[in-house]
Parts: sequence; C-alpha cells; structure tokens
Amino acid sequence: MTKVTKKMITSFSKFKSEWEKDAGKPENTIMYYIIAALNIEKDPTLADAMMTVVVSKRDCMEDGGSPSGLKLGKSAKYFIGQFKKNKNIARSYVGATYKNGYKFDKDNLVMTVTKKQEHSKGLKIFIDSGGKDMNSPVQLAENSSGQWKMTEYSSICTGVRKTVEEEGDF
Repeated sequence: MTKVTKKMITSFSKFKSEWEKDAGKPENTIMYYIIAALNIEKDPTLADAMMTVVVSKRDCMEDGGSPSGLKLGKSAKYFIGQFKKNKNIARSYVGATYKNGYKFDKDNLVMTVTKKQEHSKGLKIFIDSGGKDMNSPVQLAENSSGQWKMTEYSSICTGVRKTVEEEGDF
C-alpha cells in the first residue's frame, strides 16, 4: 500500500505546474484528477480544464476558451456530472468516509493505492474509497514526455454509500 498526500489546489496555473513536476509517478496523476474532481463543487469549468491536463488527449477536444486549450470530450464530461450529483464520490478518495460524513482535510488530502498491475498498455492502479466496498481501478499510460496520463477511469466516478446519518434516516 502506498499513500499519496497533497493539499487542495484551486488555481489552474498552480495545478498544471505542480502536476508537471509530479507527472513521472502514475499515482500522482490520479491524485491530481481527484483534486480536479473536488473543484467541481465550486467551479465545474475550472475542474474540466484541470482534468484535461491529466487525462489522455484522446478524451479531450480543442477549446480556445480553456486555459489548457482543451475541454473534456463527451464521455469524460459525463464523469463531471457524476461528481456534481454526489460530491462525496471525490471526497471518498482523500480520507473522507461514509462513517465520518465524508469530511476531509483540504490541507492533508490522503489517497491510498492498494494495488498496481502492469498491463500491455501501461498500468492499472487500484485506489481505496471510504465509501465503497471495492477499490476503484484506474488505467494509466506514459506519454512520450514521460508523463503518466489517465486512460480509463470510469470506475472512479461510481456511487458511494450514504453517510451513517443518511442510512439511519428512514
């Protein structure tokens, strides 16, 4: 098991420059995606731009109005909708659990990598969620610049358990 720790980032330029320094480690790229997902609560447009930095360019479209020059394509954009519908999904990967009401510390985001598997197109990394019984798999590949980009990440945006308080309210 590996722990990745970061602080919340709410600026595109800081997000991009920090990721570029950390992009040589695949688990860091996943953490930056989660940070982008956490930004959806307050600024979905910023989150979209952040996500275009860490996902494969195949999942993006050109957009002159975005700070990255890209916006998420249709399927990648779907995930933003899932995170918008349930803010606890993103929170569950950085220390929040259904037992603690999905509270997390913005100054101490902790993501737990439970398993890494090599496969023909790169790596599959499993991350722990404080709201799911199963770990979430994410596939990544290394680009020609030596940066790890996410290539398959649909499991990351699937639902999480209700809080203990919500479960007891019937």
